[in-house]
Amino acid sequence: MNILVKDNLHMAEAGSYFRGSVMIEGDFLVPPRTYFWRDLVVTGKLFLCPESHVAGNVTCNGAVVCHDSVIEGELNAGTEQLTVCDNAKVRVIRSDGNVLLRPGVISAEVRGVNILVMGKIQCGKLMGKNTRVVTN
Repeated sequence: MNILVKDNLHMAEAGSYFRGSVMIEGDFLVPPRTYFWRDLVVTGKLFLCPESHVAGNVTCNGAVVCHDSVIEGELNAGTEQLTVCDNAKVRVIRSDGNVLLRPGVISAEVRGVNILVMGKIQCGKLMGKNTRVVTN
């Protein structure tokens, strides 16, 4: 599949799928309904648009995981802000920075420095130095 590059931002074509592991030097904008069969490594920020699917692990430095996206492996987000939006499913979330979890997020484990939970989520372990839960 083609990846378009503009300055430091890499963009995949809409509806792309990648059979092997992918490594991107810089920021990566993943369009909706994109499928990765293996690992995804991004040296910059990751913008995973709605209904995208990663079958392996994800490593990046800050990310926005949009609604209804699925990461079957671990999400290691580095030190930058990590936002996981509504109804996203991530097996394990790890971050050395701030983590924002929106309603409906499903994860077996979340680790971060500052964790802010907005609404109801399903999480096995929630571990952070500062953890706040905001409900309606």
